Amino acid sequence: MLGDLDSQAEHADAPRRHRRRESGSSLIAMTLVVVLFGVLGVGGWWAYNNVIKEFFIAEDFEGTGNGTEVTITVEEGWLVADIADHLHEEGVVASARAFVNASEDDGDSGTTIQPGTYLLQEEMSAASALEHLVNPENRIVNGFTVVEGKTHFEIFAELSEKYDIPVEDFEAAAEDPVALGVPEYWFENFETDQVVSIEGFLFPSTYEFEEGATAADMLSAMVAKFNTVAEEIDLVGAAEAMDLEPWMVLQVASIIQAESGHPEDDPKIARVLYNRLYADWIYDTGEINCHCMGSEAIWNYGREFQGLEPIPSSEMTGDEMWNEDDRWAASINEGYFPTPISNPGQAALEGAMNPTSEDERWLYFVTAYPDGTAYFSDTLEEHNSEGIPLAEENGYL
Repeated sequence: MLGDLDSQAEHADAPRRHRRRESGSSLIAMTLVVVLFGVLGVGGWWAYNNVIKEFFIAEDFEGTGNGTEVTITVEEGWLVADIADHLHEEGVVASARAFVNASEDDGDSGTTIQPGTYLLQEEMSAASALEHLVNPENRIVNGFTVVEGKTHFEIFAELSEKYDIPVEDFEAAAEDPVALGVPEYWFENFETDQVVSIEGFLFPSTYEFEEGATAADMLSAMVAKFNTVAEEIDLVGAAEAMDLEPWMVLQVASIIQAESGHPEDDPKIARVLYNRLYADWIYDTGEINCHCMGSEAIWNYGREFQGLEPIPSSEMTGDEMWNEDDRWAASINEGYFPTPISNPGQAALEGAMNPTSEDERWLYFVTAYPDGTAYFSDTLEEHNSEGIPLAEENGYL
């Protein structure tokens, strides 16, 4: 019995010793669990930011767009994913996934989008782009697109072909731009031999005209769009801030549109043109001896103005720009020209309104890089030795 009692006493002590060891082990275990969860938490945070967020949370814009219009064509047989990819490529939505998600969240409403042409804006939220596209009333059935940089000669010919209206009807309507809606102040304070013209006021966009629309109706719609955009970006105010007339800024924008190969170059080309027009230091450099804009696009527009075909830069000798008998010879005639030389879009207008710093002493540029951007230089020597060979190498000359 005593033996049994002693064994029971020893056994009674054992659990206590076991519990103390268990308590210490539990503390270690709990510590390890906390550390493990901490590691998992940090790892989860890293995975969320570097994997999950990138692949599962779609980038999206906010709002209904930035004001820059984009014409989108939905082709027959396209799936929602095809539409999403196209919208992303054109800069309408931030990601294709955001548009697909928006469609799924709206009961797969993207599957109801009808083939056709739609007018949207850059940087729209996926939901707002979807809302616009699923409404069949927003489909442009009989649309006409004015392409940035086209001249009124080209636009009239295209309108005539599409709507079977004689070019002469458009020419007759264009004789009075004010009657079409161009404010009179655009033609005030002209210098030298500027003339009243519709050129520059046919804003690049897509239009849908009602059945029976006349030439004047169509041109008025384009002018109305120009007026709206000009007011939104405060083009007149920007001209006043630079101590320029609005028509001067419009002329510069039209040259930018004709010469630029990439929107990021627009303010730089504006600086080149304003340097040539106004900087007195040009005479000290010996680079050019007159306030001449020197643009080949001006000379080529002059050919259209005179009823002649434009000539590609690669076929020009250079002598054309120095012909004293040609009013449009841009290397010998100072200042501005009789009219704008194209119909610029919003980016070109804003480039003319916001040139790069006056510290930039660029006088020459040439579209030279594969992405369409230009090479800018201060001297003709650099222009010829660096810019021209680069342009030739990339197939621009």
